[in-house]
Amino acid sequence: MKAATEEKKDVPAPAPAAEAPAKKGKKLPTHLAAIQKQQEELRRQREEAEQAAAAEKARLEELERLDAEEQKRKEEEKARKKQKEKERIEQLKKEGKYLTKAQREEKARNERKLQQMIAAGLQVGPSEGAEEKKEKKKVDTKKRGKKNDQKVVAPSVVN
Repeated sequence: MKAATEEKKDVPAPAPAAEAPAKKGKKLPTHLAAIQKQQEELRRQREEAEQAAAAEKARLEELERLDAEEQKRKEEEKARKKQKEKERIEQLKKEGKYLTKAQREEKARNERKLQQMIAAGLQVGPSEGAEEKKEKKKVDTKKRGKKNDQKVVAPSVVN
């Protein structure tokens, strides 16, 4: 008897789906069995489609999250660059070296003109005798008023 019970244990149990329709040992007609197989196949296909849709949705959400992170990183980088440029301009302003675009263009234009003059052989800059030619400012020798000349001198007291 023990051998018979061991053999029953080795026999695999039938699938639960196969047992469910075959209640009470009645055999299903072939056309109903075919319908059940089709329904089972449709259910399995729906589950696979749902799983595929869920996987696709998860993949798209991950892509959106990565895109959002990339966008945030780019914005932070842009803000950091802008702050760095602002600090650099502040430093130049403190040093008195900050020039606007128009001022830089004017300076470059003047430099080009100067180089053209030098190349043409013109003497540029103060001449050697320019210092001698400068005259001192004339001082007005006329007095503005006579009040300044006439100072009241206190008479000395004689004892």
